[in-house]
Amino acid sequence: MSKRILAGVFAACLLINGGGYLANAQQVAGASQQTGLCVGTVIDQNGDPVIGASVKVVGGTVGTMTDIDGNFSLSGVKSGSTISVTAIGYTGAEKKWTGGSLSFTLKEEDNVLDEVVVVGYGVQKKANVTGAVSTMNASAIEDRAVGSISAAMAGEMPGVVVVQSSGAPGGQTGSITIRGNNTINSASPLVIVDGVPGSMNNIDPQDVESISVLKDAASAAIYGVQAANGVILITTKKGKLNTAATITYSGNVSIVTPTAKLDPVTAIGYTTMKREAILNGNPNADVGIYDQRLSDYADGTLDPIGTDWYGETFKSHGTETSHTVQINGGSANTTYMASLGYLYQGGILSQNDYNRYNARVNLDSQLKPWLALGLQTSFYRGIQKDGYNGVAGIMQHANRLNATLSPYNSNDELQAPGGMQNPIAEAEKNATGIYKVKDDQLFTNVYLNITPIKGLSIRPLFSWRHDYRDYYRFRKVLLYGGSYNGGDNGTRRADHNYYNWDRMTYQAVANYNTTIAGKHNIGLLAGYESQRYMYRYTTASREGGGDNALDQVFDALSKENWQNGDNGNDLTRQSWFGRVQYDYDTRYLFEANLRADASSRFPKANRWGYFPAVSAAWRISQESFMEGTRDWLNQLKLRLGWGRTGNEEIDDLYPAVATYSYYTLLLGQNQYSALYESSFVNNNLKWATVTNWELGVETSMFNNRFTFEGSIYKRKTTGMLLNLPILSVLGVSAPAQNAGSVENKGIDITIGHNNRINKDWSYNVTLNVGYNHNEITNLAGTEGENPANTLTWFLEGEAVGSYYGYICDGIFKDEAEVKAGPLRTGKEKPGNLRFKDWAHYENGEVVEGADGVVDAADRAVIGHMNPSWMGGVNVGVNFRDFDFSMLWQGAFDFNRYLSGEASQAFYNSGTATKWQERERWSPENPNGTYPRLYENSSSSPDVQVTNSFWCYDASYVRLKNLTFGYTIPTAITQKAGINKVRVYFNGENLITISGLYKKNIDPEAPQGRGAYYSNVKKFSLGLKVTF
Repeated sequence: MSKRILAGVFAACLLINGGGYLANAQQVAGASQQTGLCVGTVIDQNGDPVIGASVKVVGGTVGTMTDIDGNFSLSGVKSGSTISVTAIGYTGAEKKWTGGSLSFTLKEEDNVLDEVVVVGYGVQKKANVTGAVSTMNASAIEDRAVGSISAAMAGEMPGVVVVQSSGAPGGQTGSITIRGNNTINSASPLVIVDGVPGSMNNIDPQDVESISVLKDAASAAIYGVQAANGVILITTKKGKLNTAATITYSGNVSIVTPTAKLDPVTAIGYTTMKREAILNGNPNADVGIYDQRLSDYADGTLDPIGTDWYGETFKSHGTETSHTVQINGGSANTTYMASLGYLYQGGILSQNDYNRYNARVNLDSQLKPWLALGLQTSFYRGIQKDGYNGVAGIMQHANRLNATLSPYNSNDELQAPGGMQNPIAEAEKNATGIYKVKDDQLFTNVYLNITPIKGLSIRPLFSWRHDYRDYYRFRKVLLYGGSYNGGDNGTRRADHNYYNWDRMTYQAVANYNTTIAGKHNIGLLAGYESQRYMYRYTTASREGGGDNALDQVFDALSKENWQNGDNGNDLTRQSWFGRVQYDYDTRYLFEANLRADASSRFPKANRWGYFPAVSAAWRISQESFMEGTRDWLNQLKLRLGWGRTGNEEIDDLYPAVATYSYYTLLLGQNQYSALYESSFVNNNLKWATVTNWELGVETSMFNNRFTFEGSIYKRKTTGMLLNLPILSVLGVSAPAQNAGSVENKGIDITIGHNNRINKDWSYNVTLNVGYNHNEITNLAGTEGENPANTLTWFLEGEAVGSYYGYICDGIFKDEAEVKAGPLRTGKEKPGNLRFKDWAHYENGEVVEGADGVVDAADRAVIGHMNPSWMGGVNVGVNFRDFDFSMLWQGAFDFNRYLSGEASQAFYNSGTATKWQERERWSPENPNGTYPRLYENSSSSPDVQVTNSFWCYDASYVRLKNLTFGYTIPTAITQKAGINKVRVYFNGENLITISGLYKKNIDPEAPQGRGAYYSNVKKFSLGLKVTF
């Protein structure tokens, strides 16, 4: 947005909410003859008028604002008075008035280097930051129709990978990885909201002021053991001192549709392929029924298209809407911000939707010159609804059924087609039952800011966050066509579970800043923090009896078949931390951090971990020998950092405590319960340590019109927490041990350019690129399948999340190629996959070199789940009151392994897709690229082992966001008493370029079958009004 528009908005704010200036001017108008009328003009360096600039008499109450031509007039001004002019985006100016007309030329502010960045337990000027910190501000989020902060972060910052794998209502969030996986365990970053640990996806995006991502240990070590995977700092909006109340409404309505859906073959296509598959298995098989059907299609007796199961089951689109109202402002001593927000997401099934309610109050008050009080409180409620057979399951059923089947029997009643579940019957609202999850969260943050002496501030803080979940699921009896729903034999079932989480945080942080001799700037920080985390849950279920009409009454079900349970855990942490900052003449910058953490998860002897970090920067551009570059070089900074963070994340919450399990023993006619020790304790267990090295450069040129930031980093995890194998005869689970290591190397680059061509046109372009090489360097003999995902293996020398299997070397075109081999089973036929024979066993070891047989020795890494390259391009253009922006986001060099309905023809007696129909091998098409058809895919040797044919390149480029906006001129809105009105069109995920799209698979989709709700395209109209 141009400076003129910003200035106009500011002017409108003052006119409507702070109209005292105009009122005062009018009050003294009658005295203008006795004093004087001061008139003048305010322009910028290009000679264009500055609209809405604030003009006032210094030390007085007389004030006004410039009009659309930059002119102003002040009545009742005494000769010799000083006139002050200020405007957003410009450096203010003052002149004495002794009569006549005044002319002011305002210079645009050069505030890029003065920009403040939120860092751990404080803020710093961007120019003085010595660590790797990426930021987003409110403007990057406010005008997008996104329901979560994580979704808005995709493509915005280098080294930050956001994967949004679902577009389902309530599921449009992203999983975030910062600079690669540091462990084979949890790799989620720490999220800090307004200074304390929090959750990002239940915050109304309109409430966010800024997001900072701490990517290296130099910036993140202040958070110690929780910072191994990076830190995301979210700051919510506050009011401003001496600002009249401003009310802002932001809202949008959206239409959403899946970015991709499987494209099954028509009835004639299915019949043709099924007939071929049967003959592939038995050339003498009787396929007369299929021949007759093909004849009926040809003469029009049967519809050759058949049933579009997906189209009959799902709506073409869903709807979404969000609305937020905020009020903020401040007096001389108190600032406030309050907001209410509502989000509705409706899916492509009527039974599936999500409602979110948000409320927030941020209050700061200066009680005494030395004492301030702050209160931040928020409430969130999310309600997710679905049927008992959820949208993902129904989608799988719709993708499985073939087009020759009919949803209805001869009496026009819903039936079980082919003995399988009917998704049309399931999709009727609440037909299969109820799934409802209600999440509540109450967050309160109370703090004091004590300044006993100049430069010293002490900030004690208490934070409490309570989360509550009410989970209810009721299965109805759904009978159609003689078949019960879901194969449950017609029994009703209800599950009702309650979950409670409490997190309490105590902090005390002291900051001291001083300057010695005008050039030695010193900052000291010391703090203490204590956290307690408590989790409790209760579960209850009943099965049998009841009535479909009593789907909300748990007690209506049988009391004969029931289960109850409860459990919980309690974790604590205690921390001391400190920071020393020093800079000499803003040229030589130094920072050191140290945090000591203790966790209840570790043995007493190793409970404390110590995490230091040091970093330094040299602002070369401030040196005297760079004097000759000042007219074009604004900033040139080199920075270097080293540090350590920790990681405590393993599945076992109590690895330092012997745990017991119970079993039931039958002795005679009596049952007895007994306890036994179910795990060993490793008293030497301690933190995993992540060590980071960083080298970076930052520069800006030509009045900050060109910017560049680049980083090279290396990060190594040692002492990774692993469960090493022990003798199974011991009958206990293996204890965690510090044994493994993982390494990440990479680069982050951001290049920016912005320019104001003239008073009407301006633009900006930002490119960010990140590269990460991830490698497991030590597994202490535990290489093998990932228990959580058997398609991937943990292997030394390979990345976390590596697919491991046979290398596909094309398709056997004919019998001659089959005879030439190599073969894996000896039963291969023309059209089967050919696997590469590249290794063999010698003395139990894999040795490179073919041996004529394809066996386990020939397996290798065939792909990776996580991208090596990622990036984004942001483009913005402003023309007068119009604005345009777009964000392209991409990820490269990664794979998705597909199975089931998503990739295999006739999977689980299902149908096939059109790309399989086009590309399949047959005797008539020996050059086909899809393997020979089998009547049921499970019979195919091509899918019985993990192999590279099904591991597809998922690289993509996506138009993540496109926005067109128009801001109504303030000269018009002011007449209606409105400061600002902006209308906009916003699109999300509008274009995707990917090889997977040829197979109708979204590249961000999770691996696996057809039971997924893809990302969504979103078309939105939005309105933002400020009063």
